[in-house]
Amino acid sequence: MRRQPLRRMAGLLRPYLGRWILATLLLLGGGALNLLLPQGVRLALDQAVARGDLAYLDRLVALAMVVFTLLGAFVMVRHVLMTWLGERVVADLRERSFRRLLEHPPGFFHEHRSGELLSRLTADIGMLQHAVGTEISIALRSTLTIVGGVALLVMTSPSLTLVMLATLPPVTVGAVWVGRRIRGRARHIQDVMAHANAGLEEAVTGIETVQVFTAEAREAERYAGSVGEVFSTAVRLAYARGAFMGAVQIAGYAALALILWLGARRVVAQTLSAGELAAFLLYAIMVSGAMGSLADVWSNLQRAVGATGRVFALMEEEPAIRDSPDARPLGQVRGELEFDDVTFTYPARPGVPVLRGVSFRIAPGERVALVGRSGAGKSTIAALVHRFWDPDEGTVRLDGRALPTLHLAELRGALATVHQDPIVFSGTIAENIAYGAPEASVADIERAASDALISDFIASLPDGLATEVGERGVRVSGGQRQRIAIARALLADPRLLILDEATSHLDTTNEALVHAALLRLMEGRTTLIIAHRLSTVRNADRILVLEHGAIVEVGDHETLAARGGIYTELLSDQATLLET
Repeated sequence: MRRQPLRRMAGLLRPYLGRWILATLLLLGGGALNLLLPQGVRLALDQAVARGDLAYLDRLVALAMVVFTLLGAFVMVRHVLMTWLGERVVADLRERSFRRLLEHPPGFFHEHRSGELLSRLTADIGMLQHAVGTEISIALRSTLTIVGGVALLVMTSPSLTLVMLATLPPVTVGAVWVGRRIRGRARHIQDVMAHANAGLEEAVTGIETVQVFTAEAREAERYAGSVGEVFSTAVRLAYARGAFMGAVQIAGYAALALILWLGARRVVAQTLSAGELAAFLLYAIMVSGAMGSLADVWSNLQRAVGATGRVFALMEEEPAIRDSPDARPLGQVRGELEFDDVTFTYPARPGVPVLRGVSFRIAPGERVALVGRSGAGKSTIAALVHRFWDPDEGTVRLDGRALPTLHLAELRGALATVHQDPIVFSGTIAENIAYGAPEASVADIERAASDALISDFIASLPDGLATEVGERGVRVSGGQRQRIAIARALLADPRLLILDEATSHLDTTNEALVHAALLRLMEGRTTLIIAHRLSTVRNADRILVLEHGAIVEVGDHETLAARGGIYTELLSDQATLLET
């Protein structure tokens, strides 16, 4: 079994060492009491039954009832403690894993399918709960039973004990062999299931596209193929486990039969009492059962190690963007933004720079628009401002300071972005507006909604701000989602605002409402406008025209429109589209 995942699993238990020690002591106490039972049978047969001493038998049974009561109490408390530990460790690991995921920039999620990540946080971690809450407890109890049982077997009859122990070497070798096979196949099952879950999540999210292109059968077949592979691998795994466990049972029962045969002959020869033989057989049964349980636990732990190894690998993956050791507080933000000879290439497309030597400066309170054809690099500039990526060359500065010298949380807290397709989370309208300012009062939320020109719509709803918007905001229109996003940005009160094609998907009526709300949002703030519709940039103080990742024109609308360059071509193209 791999040591690293086991060490990590043990590390998760360290904060709850007291409960773990108590559960272990209860387990040891219960195991010790359990080992007394065969001795009670020996005494009953040799002292009470053989001699006809019924008073001794009465006392022995009364003592046995006390032992049984203690044993039941130990089992109950231990079970509660171990279950608590299992659930607590899983909760901690899920929380840590999710926090780790949130530290990664968006590029990480472009490289990993969301369904696979969700599978690691659910199915993979769920296997750890069973391992900690059940399997480890069984393993410790079985180990104690084997060690204590063998010691008592030796004390009763060393020669018969050798017969019993003859089954250990093949069982141990078999456990190692089967364990390796199980670990590999268990990891494969989790990988395939994660892939299947990713496809399922994509199909459900894009159900409209699936149905429009009548791809239901194809998606179902793809998912069925993954599920079928999981099934076939699980069946092969079951064959390996079943064969091993069956062999362990056969070896154990064969040893018991041989012990009974040899022991009965010794009882007849009066070299062993009937009570000693009964006790020996009970210990042998207990040891055999513990060996079988330990074999089963071993295979289950291998499955857990295979699954949780993926989770620990995820947690160990360092975020590509994080606070540098020399990061300093941002302080009062003025909103000056500067790109100094910035070149950037996405890791997924090496050798194809998206930005080439881009340089510009935006003064505090200035409104600057970025325009260009699709793929020119406009949204990449916004991503670099948020420091979702770091440039390959050059420097991005806020208020004269390079972004890597700032704390990420403070940098992003000074920014707000309104996207062309804003994310609205499941929950109420109020919760979505206050997403960037969770401590905001109801009055503040209502004021932001009013400034975003969505208060009339909210007032028309029976539950007002408490209205549930549904998953991804499906219960509100695109224009309403846009104005909720604007209200969210207003409430966050950023010094630097980025409008990423915020009106490109709206009809004329909604565009007018959103445009009016955006004008209120831009007041007194440095604003970077990424525009597809050039009608939205006419009032910008300056327009930067991007072509193939480089700034090729700079000026206001009138100047650029009269120049006859790229901007003029873009205006002409849009006019032609409107006419057709």
